[in-house]
Amino acid sequence: MSPPLYSGGLFVQRYLSERDGMQVNNRCWKRTVLAVSLLFLTGCEKSPAETEIVELDAAGASGLNEEEAAGASGSEALLDAFLASEVPAVYEDGREQVIWFDELPHEEDWAKYTVGERIDLDNDGEREQIIKGPYGGIYLDVRDNLVYVLTKGDGTGMMLSYTNYDNAVWIVHRDTLHGGRQIYRMTKYDGGEHIVDEFVLSAQYWDAPPNGSYDEDSDFSYRGEAISMEEYEALLEEIFGW
Repeated sequence: MSPPLYSGGLFVQRYLSERDGMQVNNRCWKRTVLAVSLLFLTGCEKSPAETEIVELDAAGASGLNEEEAAGASGSEALLDAFLASEVPAVYEDGREQVIWFDELPHEEDWAKYTVGERIDLDNDGEREQIIKGPYGGIYLDVRDNLVYVLTKGDGTGMMLSYTNYDNAVWIVHRDTLHGGRQIYRMTKYDGGEHIVDEFVLSAQYWDAPPNGSYDEDSDFSYRGEAISMEEYEALLEEIFGW
């Protein structure tokens, strides 16, 4: 899925920009402009895109030719180039789209995007880039001489974070801001293209009073199997440390 940022995702609108004589340089090749706005924190509904999303030829998305890309000093150099808005990040959801760092909002309050840390988020021995922002922000990965969006926050029902668990880094999408449920969707990668494990840990307590929480009679599950409240809380402690 690639919902607009209005609903917690990213909506990319591509404009073409060419120089004199139809010459396109690395920065201005069919330049993609990120049209971003936001909904409110309650905006979990997906609003329809009002502008056509144009498909992108991913082979040219880095802004570097093959020789230049091969000469780049690995993933760190490409991540640096993304932060300098010299190359975009490719975002795949059936069609390739791109995100330029300088087209993300950087001044708004909760909606702004800022540079976060670099850590190995997909367990491949190379560091990924965290871009802090709405709903947990965006995680970027480098592979095949391109910068890719590994994952992102997707509304209040898919808040993005990560945790160290069972000798690996796990990506977490959590839904804990709504009444009646606590849901943690866990994903472990072995390289950005390879998901090697995933599961859901949840508590559901729809009959609880407003602002209430779960109790022993609530429904708890782990990897599709029913568990007890004690097992649920033990897993929270094991996975998150609380």
